Amino acid sequence: MTQDGSRYPCTNARLPGFPEADDPAWEGAARAQLADTVTGGIPFLLTEFRALRDDAAGMMYVRFLAEDDAVAATFRLDDECLWKQDVFEMFIGTGDDPGAYVELEASPYDVRFTGEIRGGGTPQRTLDMDLEVPGFMTKTRYYPQKSQTVSVWRIPYSAFAHGRRPGEGIRVNLFRVDYSGRGVDLQAWQPTGKRDFHVPEKFGYFDFTA
Repeated sequence: MTQDGSRYPCTNARLPGFPEADDPAWEGAARAQLADTVTGGIPFLLTEFRALRDDAAGMMYVRFLAEDDAVAATFRLDDECLWKQDVFEMFIGTGDDPGAYVELEASPYDVRFTGEIRGGGTPQRTLDMDLEVPGFMTKTRYYPQKSQTVSVWRIPYSAFAHGRRPGEGIRVNLFRVDYSGRGVDLQAWQPTGKRDFHVPEKFGYFDFTA
């Protein structure tokens, strides 16, 4: 991580198509932890992510690695309401409007959701569930013997409007929802201070470093 915990150095690498979860390329990516979204404290189950980009391919890659002692996920169709069960999420700012961002999700059983938010952070917030992100792919798997879920994402640069060149950045936040007998655990890279992920003023930045 950088000194500023709200900024993440997303470095450029030539990647072999869709990197697997154990690809050595991930060792070259900075490691960041999710925290309790309300308190900013350490959650009961730890979640980390790493991110890389491939400018030549026009793709960004993210890997979530999560401790997971049980899975609560029954959705089997893309674009169902995945946020109501176990899920990984990423919000990506799409332009100059801070309340406008793409919402991407993947469940532990690799079901995906794509949508576009308008008016994020306000009571007038809307969700366009018809949004398609061509090229967005995930590989997610729950390993009960390891008590771990791993999710690797491929996100095309077309999903965001800015930050496609070295020296620029994109506004993002990353999240995890975990349901269990303990309750509902909400985690965020940049804690929002409330049990609500849709707080765009708390987004951090992925810096597209050289």
